[in-house]
This record gives sequence, C-alpha cells and structure tokens, in this order.
Amino acid sequence: MTSKDNYNELAQQIIENIGGKENVVSAVHCATRLRFHLKDDTKVNEQALKELNGVVDINPTPTQFQVIIGSHVAKVFKEVIAQGIVNGDAENNDTPSEKQETGIFNKIVDTITACMTPMIPALTAAGMIKVILSLSTTFHWLSNESSTYRVLDFIGDSAFYFMPILLAVFASRKFKVNTSLAVIVVGILLHPNFTTWVASGDPMSFLGMPIQGVGYAASVIPALLTIWIMSYIERGVDKITPSSLKIILNPTLVLLITAPLALIVIGPLGNYAGMGLAWMINLLEGKLGFIMVALLAAGMPFIVMTGMHHALTPIFVASFAATGTESLILVAQVCANLAQGGASLAVALKSKDKSVKSIATAAGISAIMGITEPALYGVTMKYKKPLIAAVIGAGISGCFAGIMHVTLYVPQNSVMAILGFSGDKGVTNVIAGVLMMIMSLIIPFILTLFLQKESKPNVSSKKIETKTTASAI
Repeated sequence: MTSKDNYNELAQQIIENIGGKENVVSAVHCATRLRFHLKDDTKVNEQALKELNGVVDINPTPTQFQVIIGSHVAKVFKEVIAQGIVNGDAENNDTPSEKQETGIFNKIVDTITACMTPMIPALTAAGMIKVILSLSTTFHWLSNESSTYRVLDFIGDSAFYFMPILLAVFASRKFKVNTSLAVIVVGILLHPNFTTWVASGDPMSFLGMPIQGVGYAASVIPALLTIWIMSYIERGVDKITPSSLKIILNPTLVLLITAPLALIVIGPLGNYAGMGLAWMINLLEGKLGFIMVALLAAGMPFIVMTGMHHALTPIFVASFAATGTESLILVAQVCANLAQGGASLAVALKSKDKSVKSIATAAGISAIMGITEPALYGVTMKYKKPLIAAVIGAGISGCFAGIMHVTLYVPQNSVMAILGFSGDKGVTNVIAGVLMMIMSLIIPFILTLFLQKESKPNVSSKKIETKTTASAI
C-alpha cells in the first residue's frame, strides 16, 4: 500500500467499520497503531477490520480502540483526519467526549501513554547523538574539548534536560489545560535563576514557606503531577472569575497558584516519587536482576499485546535521568524485539508461499528495527510455534544479559542498540551486549526452523492474502 488513494480508501474503510464518523470522539496514533476514542465500542465490526487489506490486527482496550497498521500508520492517520475525524493530539482540543467507566489503573496507563509516547522520537534522536559522541571519542574522531564536540554534547543533552517541558506540552493536551501556561509553570522549575539558587545551597522560601533545593532537569514525575494539579486549579479558577475579566484573571491566578505549589509541594513530592522509582529499579537490578530481565524479555510480546509497554516508559526514562544508563526495561525490549525478528525471518525462509515470505521478511526487519507489532500479529501469533520460539529465545538472551549486567547508555530498543553499549563499563559490556543480540536473533531463528513444520497459520489462506500489502510495514 503505497499511494495516497490507497491510504485514503483504507482510512474510509476503517472509519466505516468502527461505527462511522459519528461514533468517533477523536483519534491519535503511535508508532504502529491508530488509537480511537469511541462513543460505543459495540458498533465496531471487528472481523471486517481484521480482514481489511493493510490492517495487521486490532486491539480493543478499556480506554481506546486500537487498529494496528504498521510503520506507515502516520500516512493512514493523515487520511483518517482528512475524513473529518478529530485529531486527539491537536492543541486545545475542546471536543466533548463521552465518559467511559474504566479502572484507575487503565486511566493511569492511558495517561502515561498519551504523555510519554510522543516524546520517544526526541529521546531517540538525542540518544543517537550521544552515541555519535561516544564513538567519536572511542575512535579519536573528535576531542571532547573541541567546539564541535561541545555543540553536539548540548544538542544530545537538550531532549533530556528539557524533558519536563516536553512533558508539559503533551500533558497539557491530555489534561486539557492551556499549553502555554503549562510550559511556563514547568519552565519555572528549570529557570536559570532557580537552578543557580539551588546550586548555591542558599535557603529558599516563598511567603515564609520553605522551598526545597531540588534540580528538576531530566525529571518526569514532577512535571506530570504539576500539570495534573493545574487542570483542577484551572477549572476552579474559571468557575469563580467573572466573564468580563476571565481573559486577564484566569491565566494570572492559575500561574500565581500553580507555580508556588509546584515549587513548594508538588515538585518535591514528585522528586521523592522519582527517588522511590529509582530505588525500585536498583532493587530489580540487584543480585537477582537476571531473573527480572529474563522474565521481562520473555513476557514482552504479551505486554505489547495489551499496549502496556508504554507504561514502562517512565521507568527507563527515570533510570536514564538518574544514572545515564539502563539495564532492565530496554535491555529486555532489545532481546524481545530481535527475537520476534529472528522468528519471523525463519518463517520467511521456510515458507514456500510468496505472500507469506514477503510479509514475514518485512515484519522481521521491522521487529529488528524496534517495531514488533507486524511480526507479532502478522506472523508469530498466527503460526504459534514461532511465538513460542521467540519467547524462549528472548528469555535465554535476557537471562544472559542480566547475568552479564549488560547496560545501555542510550535509549534504544532495536538493533541500533549495538551503538549504545559503549560507556564506562568498557569493551566487556560491548562484547556482552553484542552476544546478547546475536543470541536473541539466532536462538528463535533456529528453534522456529525446527518447530515450524508447516506454513499454515490458524486463519484461512484467504485472510493471509488480504494482508499481503502489510509487507510494507
């Protein structure tokens, strides 16, 4: 599926089968999925959606109806919005939505997904800059005292340093508060005068109330908590101000109330929560850390099925913010993603069906590059045994990674992680990381060749034909 007309046709078919435009409150997308907020899930024709040419699979959740497309999801999303569907990522989206009764845990996961997922491209790009810097010093391409190195250094640091502001932007959309005010409030936590004051160690206070000397650069939880509390403050202020003065009083009062609260109460509480999260990470990465890496790597396909992998983002982001390294979540994801790729490529090698070869090859490459949904839904889950092979392979390589304490110095979960093993642990970590990746690919590949006797999935061959163009994902 490559032409605009085909994307347009697919968008129309998807909208029709989720109950029409009138059943859609809004839509957003992530790396592979269209995520719809629907009024009535019972109006969805799930079977018809699964059989659409260009749809890999579907994933209904309590808060969203997800249609899995693949790496060209952005192009399909553009055509969905062109059909008149409200863009859920659009700033100041005031479209009313019908409240759905969901559990607190689902709401938390939905919030984390909405706020954290859009940041991943920026963090990935910044991480790759740090990889370039690491390689440049390792191979003596650049001196770490040169102007070029220093410029690249602050380019690579920027996404992490200003992470609270990035979160403020996306959280403001999720909590439906004024984005400019959200950025200003969180920006106060990073203001040069404040950070200089903190660094000096001098006591700080506001109206006699003490302010803790905490640095908030590269933090996650303080910004999220601040914007969440701000959403209630903004609504409360709007109720008490007269209509004729709202344009002046509303933003002023919101800023005067939220900013001191952020400095005095919310920020420090968020900092303690972040410290608790870091403590939990250290506990999980302790003496029995290899068990946690193995379990996470083996269980990652099932976590992805539920969309819960986004809930893990704050954990590895917090780890990078605190230590500049990560040895648990992303390491497990690398093992799981490459395992899906290895199993899918084995299916492609063994199958005699050209369409299956095409789908499995493209899905395998996609998984190796960090996008596993096409491999998971389009190949390994269909044939079952490749999924078993991928789980076993990921578990074994994850156990090895945990025993060797494989560490990533940049946020990567694909084959590009090979560039992220270079750091303080030296060559030993690089060798262990490369061996982990080879095991993740080869073990599922070999197991699939032995286990997969036939190339017939648990669906009709007609359905496979309808998925042929999914090879583009």
